[in-house]
Amino acid sequence: MNRFAELLGDYRSYESRTIKLSPYSLFDEQGLKEQKQRVYQILNSIKKYDNLNDKLQKIVESLVKYFGAKFARVWFVDKERRNLILKFSAGKYKNIDGEFSKVSIDSLKIGSIVKTKKPAITNDVVNDPRIRYPEWAKKEKLKSYGGYPLIYKGEAIGVLAMFSEKKLSPADFEILGTFCDHLSKELSALFSVVEFLSENNMNIKR
Repeated sequence: MNRFAELLGDYRSYESRTIKLSPYSLFDEQGLKEQKQRVYQILNSIKKYDNLNDKLQKIVESLVKYFGAKFARVWFVDKERRNLILKFSAGKYKNIDGEFSKVSIDSLKIGSIVKTKKPAITNDVVNDPRIRYPEWAKKEKLKSYGGYPLIYKGEAIGVLAMFSEKKLSPADFEILGTFCDHLSKELSALFSVVEFLSENNMNIKR
């Protein structure tokens, strides 16, 4: 609870109803268990892929499949740490060459996640000031957004984000955060191997 105090506060600020009870009381135990199982299913499913690109594409596809995302995406920070480059996308919007293919690290929604190394979440997408096109969000019937940093060696190297047509509970947001923590560890292990092989003039599929 201490770890996600700021997140839950943000969640409440964009929620139309006041939440007075513990957030966990809003999410039944069976539902929480099922969500955790989905996380493990995704993490286990990506282990069979040797190629890093395949792993990441599977992850965004799984968010759409298991978490009800309308679309999910992964951006990585460029070498100059000025922009985030869209690399993987799944769901309704699969194109990675559109308007959001390159996002400034100074952007309110995605860039702030890299700068602060903290998630950005909301259950009121249309009225959230961080959303650039509220009318588009309204047309798409989007309700929730969750963006999470991908950490490597203490630095945010990317962002995993998803939009959904349904509201997410605080437990949903926390589980997604836990999932991204595990994903960061998985990627850190892979990047370490890639760096080692590169330093020793060896090749690896990426």
